[in-house]
Amino acid sequence: MRLLSIFLLAALLVGASDVRAQSDRDSSLWEKQAKRLSPIEGGTVISNFIQIMEAGGDSLWHGPLLSVYLEDAPEAERFQTADEPVLLEDDNVVFALDVVSDPFPASTIWAGLAFAGTDDQPTAGGLLVSRDGGTSFSLLNPPLDEPADSTISYGGSTLSAIPIVQPSGAAPQDVAFDAASGTTWLAGARSGLRRTTDGGQTWSRVVLPPDTAVSITPDQPNDFTLGPPLNDGRGNRNHFVFSTLVDETGTVWVGTAAGINRSRPQDIIDGQRAWLHIIADGTSNFLTGNSVVRIQEQPLPGRNPVWIASWALDPTDRFGVTVTTDGGQTYRQTLIGERVYDFAFRGDRVYAAAENALFQSDDGGRTWISRTTFPPEEGEADALPPSIGLRAVVTTPRALWLGTTDGLLRSTDEGRTWRIFRTSAPVNPEEPTDAAPDVATYAYPNPFSPASDQITRIRYETGEASSVRIDIYDFAMNRVRTIRDDVGPGQVETTWDGKDEGGLRLPNGTYFYTVETDRGTVRGKILLVE
Repeated sequence: MRLLSIFLLAALLVGASDVRAQSDRDSSLWEKQAKRLSPIEGGTVISNFIQIMEAGGDSLWHGPLLSVYLEDAPEAERFQTADEPVLLEDDNVVFALDVVSDPFPASTIWAGLAFAGTDDQPTAGGLLVSRDGGTSFSLLNPPLDEPADSTISYGGSTLSAIPIVQPSGAAPQDVAFDAASGTTWLAGARSGLRRTTDGGQTWSRVVLPPDTAVSITPDQPNDFTLGPPLNDGRGNRNHFVFSTLVDETGTVWVGTAAGINRSRPQDIIDGQRAWLHIIADGTSNFLTGNSVVRIQEQPLPGRNPVWIASWALDPTDRFGVTVTTDGGQTYRQTLIGERVYDFAFRGDRVYAAAENALFQSDDGGRTWISRTTFPPEEGEADALPPSIGLRAVVTTPRALWLGTTDGLLRSTDEGRTWRIFRTSAPVNPEEPTDAAPDVATYAYPNPFSPASDQITRIRYETGEASSVRIDIYDFAMNRVRTIRDDVGPGQVETTWDGKDEGGLRLPNGTYFYTVETDRGTVRGKILLVE
């Protein structure tokens, strides 16, 4: 299964329209009750593309299917997954995840789901919720509007609103459960910011400032349209929501395509929130960029720092990180130019997972060291990939975890050595199954994106240690690359980076390959896409 990127920002913003294709999903799935967790066959991850993770005590929850690593379980049962029909039957993946483990193991787990819709937009697939540490889950419909929801009240004003009636483009980007108030906040891309106070039975749409406003308050007159930008000129980028956080003080932070929004407990007026809207202004005093894709809180004595990752979608923006240590009164920029996906913390130490490196700071982000190689643990059999795309980082009491485009990495010595968890199906299996069909070779990931996946692995089998030759051809059967590899006997893999013989990136399309081994020649196909 090809996974969607968690941050399809440009694709979601360009040409957005409220006219969307109807989903063809089976509505009866919403009535099905989730099953309990069960061990994963093979005792490892389901997919090698790990783009989202959350800690639940000493356990690690992760996507793409809702799975967990249980530290204290028997080794063969440490990786478990939810046998939920909406995941198994409808090609849903976990797009948003929040885990609150107080008291552990009675964790509260919120997982926002998405799938590839008929119009190639990331499409909302509902939410899975557990309040018993994953023993059972409830399945909720995606929070959407009715066609008649064309206005919304904010204080004494009645605002125009764009009803979001279709799940296409409304994939959940982030979810934050506030245990103190029992409120769950959902960043829903084009469906904006939503919240529920009754466990997801009902949702309310939250009013955020328009693009041009520095702040809004419900006790003053307001006149603007609530909704994402549309082709007809209506809507606001600041209502296209990517990330959200509720910090230790109860302050709500919301990252959008047009900056960050903050509402403190004292900003609630007659049950509605006033908001401060902060944008990138080209100086070092505020955000590095306006597309705020991640917001995380660092637990420390005193006021917790809030870390913000911004991406550059506009010419005036820059990729980078912004941190505030005083609740948003002042901001400091760091890691300028780095595409950061995620943060994790251990005491004073900050980890930032960027596209090509794991950054670490022990002084609040003033200086950083970077890791671009990940030495294996002693006795680790599976070789670590030569180049990995980092997507997520998490700390648990006993480990540091990295989610990558080519496996799940775990370190118990603060990053000095690593164990990698990866999945693969055998070639020529003795007992073929749907997960392991009877094939002589295959490539994964497939389809393959060089920009995000870095490499694809071509798997085949040899009878003895030997030199193999792999020839790759374009659709017209012109040979574009030859790879020679010295391999051992048995099930082996050779990697391809999507480039031709001269080192140039090849265009999108279908590519065929042959593998010449001591056992003969086998053939396969790879779809290269960006």
